[in-house]
Amino acid sequence: MQKDPLVRPVDPKSMRLQLSRRDPHGLAQHPLWREAEARLLDRLSYVRIDPKSRLDHGIAQFGQAVHHPRASLDMIWSVGLLAYLSNLRTTLDYWVSALRPGGLLMFATLGPDSFRTLALALGDSAQERHVAGYPDMHDIGDALVALKINNPVMDAEWLSLSYSTPESALNDLRFLAGNPLSDRPRGLKARSWRARVLEAIESLQVDGKISIPVELVFGHGWAGPAQPPEGEISQDQVQTIRWVGKTPKNLSSDI
Repeated sequence: MQKDPLVRPVDPKSMRLQLSRRDPHGLAQHPLWREAEARLLDRLSYVRIDPKSRLDHGIAQFGQAVHHPRASLDMIWSVGLLAYLSNLRTTLDYWVSALRPGGLLMFATLGPDSFRTLALALGDSAQERHVAGYPDMHDIGDALVALKINNPVMDAEWLSLSYSTPESALNDLRFLAGNPLSDRPRGLKARSWRARVLEAIESLQVDGKISIPVELVFGHGWAGPAQPPEGEISQDQVQTIRWVGKTPKNLSSDI
């Protein structure tokens, strides 16, 4: 059976436990997510909308029950939440069902290039064992088209998280992403694994600085009415652009 590209190989219970220990409100204030929100706000500045009803559904709301009648919201705004879900499709479906026709969906999440250099240093090229992977923006865009979001726009930007020591990098990455993969090392193996992870992180050091690239994915689109796509989704139904509002930057994330 073909794998659903929007279902990640993570353990949902582990994800909830790890996030509860890290404090979702504090995580939402991480420099990475503050930067993501600033860049999403850049995109909003080009949109004309005066929402009477709006849902902010971000990391701080992870695990909280949300209930909205169908077609009741003018706008849904989400920074980071999708990066911490095992099944993105379920949440996308809920968002679209809660939007009124003409309602706006805007979100930011992580893309598949995030933490890839660390995964490669650990020999985890598929990002299925040691470093969690993230869905491709084209797969998210295809899902939005299938849910009758009109001409969704998907784009990506890259930045680097910068650290001074392997220990500070590991501490921050554990706080930011953790390891909720279903096949992650556990018990004694997990404790012996730390030294190897630190060695892999140190191998990324250049001129005294450790930089770990992250791919930020942004999406927005308007809820129907629209005709459901027939057969396969055509490439021109999803717009992909390279955003030029901001240049790549380094974020110092030492903790």
